[in-house]
Amino acid sequence: MGQVGHRATVRFPHHRRVEVGDDTAVGEARRIANRLASDLGADPVGVTRAELVATELATNLLRHADPGGWLLLRAARPSRVEILAVDRGPGIPDVATALAGHSPAPKGLGCGLASARRASCLLDVYSRAGSGTVVLALVDVADAEASADPRRCAGVSVGLFEACGDGWSVIELDDGRLAVAVVDGVGHGVAASVAADVVLDVFGEAPTDLATFSRRANEAARGTRGAVATVCVLDSGAERLSCVAVGNVNGRVFAEATEKGLLTFSGGLGLTARPPSAKIQHPAWAAGATLVLWTDGLRSRLDLTGYPGLFEHDPAVVAAVLHRDHARGTDDATVVVAHDGGRPGFGHPDGP
Repeated sequence: MGQVGHRATVRFPHHRRVEVGDDTAVGEARRIANRLASDLGADPVGVTRAELVATELATNLLRHADPGGWLLLRAARPSRVEILAVDRGPGIPDVATALAGHSPAPKGLGCGLASARRASCLLDVYSRAGSGTVVLALVDVADAEASADPRRCAGVSVGLFEACGDGWSVIELDDGRLAVAVVDGVGHGVAASVAADVVLDVFGEAPTDLATFSRRANEAARGTRGAVATVCVLDSGAERLSCVAVGNVNGRVFAEATEKGLLTFSGGLGLTARPPSAKIQHPAWAAGATLVLWTDGLRSRLDLTGYPGLFEHDPAVVAAVLHRDHARGTDDATVVVAHDGGRPGFGHPDGP
């Protein structure tokens, strides 16, 4: 039975969103970065590094991203702060020059991205003229010399309130398979978040047991507000994707020029004594494929035309672009992206 105050042990933190429209927002972003780094046990040097990156990215938005933008911040355990700068501005004409700190900048010194890059273990930028920019910075607050490959799976989750009703988790198994879950608690706020916690803990107990997931999650979520969920197991070695989807957490597989939607089954978890019926499906999963899962806080149809080269970037960048362009703005919204594990250079997902 779900209980008020329950906290999922495998749930990844949702993002704190800071709208950057004036100098006070820069200060707020810096304070959030300080708190996240401190909660990870960072020493003063590590805290300062996270503050620096948040300040530089927020200041860049303020100076260059007309009509403005926002930062998304969360902890990425065990020792990293993830910061995404998102805007719909004019784009960066020459990303390489900007990263080198040589970009002409009439409103600044032109070295903000270069400073953020030096303080981060990973910095990734996707920018298109006239459509905006997404910058991802991963700051390792425990090791200034750490480096990181782009991750295999990441996501963006933003709630309407402090307690987000959407939840997500990624578990990498010893054999290299990746289990991914996205859960949407019914409604908003604390009660929806508790329902998501309960279902994610069921996922964490047996992440590859899709055959019994619906029954186990339905039983555990009784007494909560209820939830919908999609759980996938990705096996790149066998080129196999297994999935079970209860309710309206949507998913699509993108591979080269093709895309295929996941079949979702009606019903919810924890709403009735009888568990919903949901069959395991096995959509095609080939080398180089990308899986995208999203809650109904985003439009049901994601149009990925007009994003050249997007899937070559860290999955958090992909998720942030899709969230920016497709979120409804009236509900908690989560999008999770998983790249095929055979892609060169893509490493492990971060912990919760």
